[in-house]
Amino acid sequence: MFTLFDDGFVIIDLETTGLNDDPKVDIVEIAVVSHHGEILLNTLVKPTHSIPLVASRIHGIYDKDVVDAPSFEDIYPQLETFLNGKIVVAYNHTFEQDILRAVCRRTKKPQFTPMEWYCAMRSYSVYKGVTRFQKLTAACQREGIPLANAHRALGDCLMTLALLKKMATAA
Repeated sequence: MFTLFDDGFVIIDLETTGLNDDPKVDIVEIAVVSHHGEILLNTLVKPTHSIPLVASRIHGIYDKDVVDAPSFEDIYPQLETFLNGKIVVAYNHTFEQDILRAVCRRTKKPQFTPMEWYCAMRSYSVYKGVTRFQKLTAACQREGIPLANAHRALGDCLMTLALLKKMATAA
């Protein structure tokens, strides 16, 4: 995992209207950050239906916040540039993969084709020698990483990067 810093990668995080088992799940915020911490994309996304209150209470994004946001179709070309052929890291990468797959399928856009996906959550479990997965906020607290804008896409990307750096320097 930590040779990735030599190879380069991007980190992605999504905030959504729900979980990946909801066939109507939509993205309401996307961030993509390089392994150097450069913010490549940080945008709200206008979903195709209202954001459930239970989701808004987690990430703090409400319908009024996304009224003028671009649609997924609008930002798809940028995402394609940042993800296709790249090593992509996410904290709980299967969530991001499933959401992107579902939204691409629903919007009739081609699936993204990263070179490879890596899961920072699984790497952290291996790093700590535990079998239970930790939430990103719990892992960061445990490692002394400040919780800045948790449950927002950019904040989660930057906390994931800080956690990866911490693991890399300890390896």
